[in-house]
Amino acid sequence: QLLFPLSLEFTSTEIAILQSLKEQLENTGFIFSKLDKDIVELKGVPVSVVESNVSVVLEQLINDVENEVPDNNFSQTDMLAKSLAKSLAIKTGQNLTELEQEHLVNSLFACKEPSISPTNKPTFITIRLEDLDKKFN
Repeated sequence: QLLFPLSLEFTSTEIAILQSLKEQLENTGFIFSKLDKDIVELKGVPVSVVESNVSVVLEQLINDVENEVPDNNFSQTDMLAKSLAKSLAIKTGQNLTELEQEHLVNSLFACKEPSISPTNKPTFITIRLEDLDKKFN
């Protein structure tokens, strides 16, 4: 929970999208104290969301919902999970401690499909030693 409620402004269309996702968002840790007209007031956010990034996370989620392909065979909950994962992902250039790096790799390989991302992109590549030698010789 937040020490002070966080107020964010959205359009009426964006508010409607958030209202349709309210239950799923609450299941992930968002706690709404107000969600109407053009104001969203949050009194709690998921542990993994930094307070300063809440508006970015919600805007990305709204954008993903608006641009969703209707027959993509994913439930709204799956789409929400993918969107949150994308917005909360570690960004390029972000420094991680050795412990965080180990946790990241261990979490990746604990997944059902560690070799591909939720958007079907490879998560890692394997390079043979001979190919690596060729790059540097």
